[in-house]
Amino acid sequence: MLTAKNKNDKFYIELRPNKSSSLRQNVLFFGMLSLICITFGVGFFIVGAPLILPFAGLEILALITIIKLNRDWSNQLQILAIDKLHVKITNNKRKKIYDRFLSKFLIQEKNGAKVILLQSHKEQIEIGRFLTADEKDELIAILKRKVHELNFS
Repeated sequence: MLTAKNKNDKFYIELRPNKSSSLRQNVLFFGMLSLICITFGVGFFIVGAPLILPFAGLEILALITIIKLNRDWSNQLQILAIDKLHVKITNNKRKKIYDRFLSKFLIQEKNGAKVILLQSHKEQIEIGRFLTADEKDELIAILKRKVHELNFS
């Protein structure tokens, strides 16, 4: 999902992955799976097969790991701020500022998918790796229009 807006002579593009379900819905879904797993484990324990309990615990541990990975993936955020002199990229944990005249946006094709890169000097940063193909096409159109506008204003 991408959002573009102008604010104080800067152009901001906010990029987030699409979320088909909220954290609460994911916890509810995986909680139900954990409950089913515990129920089977306790049932087999009562019937006389206690060796199933460690495996039920491993399944619950795997589900907790999946919830954390899902939360980390869906909470990604990338913000591009473009003005007349600078391009600023802010990820979840770091912020980098580049000179707009010494950097450029590159569009490459890898394995049939478009990859959008910001290159400055010898450093390349991938932009919007979690976006869908349509969203990447929209981002490319927005970047082309904004760079053209800044170059000729």
